[in-house]
Amino acid sequence: MSDASSTQIEAVRIIRVTPDSGVLRAIGLNQTFESAIADLVDNSLDAQASKVLVRFVVEAGRATQLLVIDNGTGMDEARIDRAMQLGRQKADSDASLGFYGMGLKSASFGHASTLTVFSRRAGSAPEGRRMFRESPRGDFEVDVLDPESVGVRFSNLRSLLGTGTLGTAVQWDDCRTFPASRDPAVTVKFIENKVAALRSHLGLIFHRLLAGSELDITIDVYSADDRESGLPFGVEPINPFGYRRTGHVGYPKTLTAELDHDEVNLECHIWPGRSDTPQFRLSGQAVERFQGLFLYRNNRLLMTGGWSGVTNENKALKLARVAIDIENHLDVFKMSIEKSGVLLSDDLVHAIERATAKDGTKFPDYLDDATDAFKESNRRIHRRAPILPPGQGVHPRVKRAVERASPILEGEAPLRIRWKRMRSDDFLELDRPGRILWLNERYRTSILRDRPGSLNDAPLIKGLLFLLTEEVFRGQKVSSKDREDINFWNEVLTTAAQQE
Repeated sequence: MSDASSTQIEAVRIIRVTPDSGVLRAIGLNQTFESAIADLVDNSLDAQASKVLVRFVVEAGRATQLLVIDNGTGMDEARIDRAMQLGRQKADSDASLGFYGMGLKSASFGHASTLTVFSRRAGSAPEGRRMFRESPRGDFEVDVLDPESVGVRFSNLRSLLGTGTLGTAVQWDDCRTFPASRDPAVTVKFIENKVAALRSHLGLIFHRLLAGSELDITIDVYSADDRESGLPFGVEPINPFGYRRTGHVGYPKTLTAELDHDEVNLECHIWPGRSDTPQFRLSGQAVERFQGLFLYRNNRLLMTGGWSGVTNENKALKLARVAIDIENHLDVFKMSIEKSGVLLSDDLVHAIERATAKDGTKFPDYLDDATDAFKESNRRIHRRAPILPPGQGVHPRVKRAVERASPILEGEAPLRIRWKRMRSDDFLELDRPGRILWLNERYRTSILRDRPGSLNDAPLIKGLLFLLTEEVFRGQKVSSKDREDINFWNEVLTTAAQQE
């Protein structure tokens, strides 16, 4: 008797199953606010936009609406109808950042209950569409908005980008992830956090495009009560490979992973140890999370770390980052709908394990070199003599850099750096018993160069002075050499300050 379980049963007819509209309530639920906005920016870039504005609208103390506005080519009637279609893969997906045709809906309905799109293409009438996460009709129907009213809305929005042109505006209403509290302080804190998170995330995801002057992204807050917007916040590029010196001689180095009919280049980097730059720390989370593969498609960063099965995450590998451009290899890289992750085929994983550079370096050698760089950076720290902790007046980031780069004397009072008015022209004055390095207030304005003063201002000057004078404060008493050094420092620094 043959095994019937392996025999394919013949189909007798075909039926078409219409998805329930409830699917709209499920898409995008795992997508963060920042990645959702990045998806909308993708659509703007696909429309050849060079400027994008992300706007929070506040009314009666509450965040009520969000807008993403661009100066792209816009959409005519046929294009905007296709954009509202659920799950349509783009025909030009090789060149575009969008791929599955889900980004607009997935990003929007993960956070808002009402999605409205206004757009206008050159030579066409303005178009507007509105779609609901929970349709009152229980279907996938989309509202077509009155063209004349859409045109009026376009007139009101056109000036926002400063380019005289407006391509598309995406509007979120009934935002479920915005705070419901009527306390304005809650809204202010929420928006502050979101603006900071957006600047960090968009600056990282689009860093190549932002650095190349191909893209300008701005975030602002608009008060519907006052009909005014606050100061705009620009998004600056955050390059995850933006170190000044390599962490290991010979890197970065290109290794090639060979498949049957393709080659994938791996640009392997090793960061210098103990770095505190935004480019290394990225979102401020544990830096161990950002080791591994950084995958790009059309200069858009899709994956920010993780080894995808090539090796295991390891603290000793936190300096290792690998840049890969995947646009020509989409058969071995599979993107998630939300672009929050990329899966590698088994063949590609095995090819990466065997990847080799022209000088013979293999991928396991690269991992060993990154591990050695991490261990060496820790050994250098432990050989340093302990120093006084930096205190009040030293910028928090400078403090953290000092504490990471050198052991700190336990139980010792910190060295503070403060400004005060002095009778003499001397630039500095040492109060050893009080552990205070005083700086002459009369030179403060010249050093800050019209920047506002604060407790932690002039981080470069104060950081240098901490390194210069810390040993004098640490000693039991002031030696004759210490006095000579202090007089020498004062003579040189006072002359330099007067020249400022």
